[in-house]
Amino acid sequence: MTPHLELRGVGWGPRFGAPVLSAVSLSLQKGRILGVIGPNGAGKSTLLRLIYRFLRPRTGQVLLDGVDIWAMDARAVACQIAAVLQEHPTDFALSVAEVVALGRAPHRHASPQSGRSEQAIVADALDQLALGPLAHRLMGTLSGGERQRVMVARALAQNPAILVLDEPTNHLDIRHQLEVIALIRDLGLTIVISLHDLNLAAHLCDDIVLLADGRVTALGPARNAMTPATLAAVFGVGVAVQHLHPSNAPHLTFHLTNS
Repeated sequence: MTPHLELRGVGWGPRFGAPVLSAVSLSLQKGRILGVIGPNGAGKSTLLRLIYRFLRPRTGQVLLDGVDIWAMDARAVACQIAAVLQEHPTDFALSVAEVVALGRAPHRHASPQSGRSEQAIVADALDQLALGPLAHRLMGTLSGGERQRVMVARALAQNPAILVLDEPTNHLDIRHQLEVIALIRDLGLTIVISLHDLNLAAHLCDDIVLLADGRVTALGPARNAMTPATLAAVFGVGVAVQHLHPSNAPHLTFHLTNS
């Protein structure tokens, strides 16, 4: 079966600098959630930028349903891959509803995919993130957490097949973190998500890619890719696994080691 998303020997770095990513290969079947983890500077955000076609690989290919995304029209890629980034402008002179509606831009010259109106799609995305009461507020008046939810809603309005999320729970309070996590689980999309919270990654993601120094250190189901020994070697900390009752779910704890 052709993977929904595949990276073949992908590498990237600045033109006159050292590589940031080297020889990254992975594949993801439709509907699965891939967690991208690793220490700061490991290349996580660069990997995401390659997937949503912001950066062009120096080596290798990024394939969508077997087709190199750089052989595709940029609009066609934007109709299928949406991204939610950590950084987003705070000075939009637009309302929340208008920002969410920007997610429909790639589709406006494409053939209609359903009978749903643009307004209905936007309204649904607002409702999914509980943003209806804020629809007419200007983006610049929102808190960081509220802006983050707006950007997730904009991505959902894009109606993508693949959703790329860079630390989507940053700036969110506990309630909205839980709501976004529950939403991610229920979307049924192919999702690539960068996370610092390793326990969240283990419980949310079907598969994990662990990066260190721009290379894949481990890849596979969380129970295989996130062993205490592997995490300890990559992050330079001690790692222990506890099993929580009554579910027996694993929970990672961390401590500094003498080195």
